[in-house]
Amino acid sequence: RLKIADKLVNGLVQNNVPIENIFVDPLVQPLSVNDLFGLEFLNAIEQIRKRFKCVHTACGLSNISYGLPARKFMNQTFMAMAIAKGLDGAIVNPLDKKIMANIIAAEALVGKDNFCMDYLKDYRAGLFT
Repeated sequence: RLKIADKLVNGLVQNNVPIENIFVDPLVQPLSVNDLFGLEFLNAIEQIRKRFKCVHTACGLSNISYGLPARKFMNQTFMAMAIAKGLDGAIVNPLDKKIMANIIAAEALVGKDNFCMDYLKDYRAGLFT
């Protein structure tokens, strides 16, 4: 995955695409198919972020739980883990209060929320109830 990201990013930069405008999706695959797909994705995010500090990462998060029961719980947990590895964005259900609360909490925990201001604002708005 890193080789593909490397080729993609370098090709785009050579064609004058600003590196901060590049989003890489290392492809989330179902954990129900291979029990290492979650770790492979998390490692790919971490490697991409180390190699290309300004490149953004994104994914279709719910692919991880395809074919499993209690998908929301799996998605929420995986989202927090991916944010810890450097994930910038994901396709999620914005009406799912629990995953949105997990995103806010995870971003505070990894230093993406100065003085926990977003966390506090969302707490006051009732997101965590």
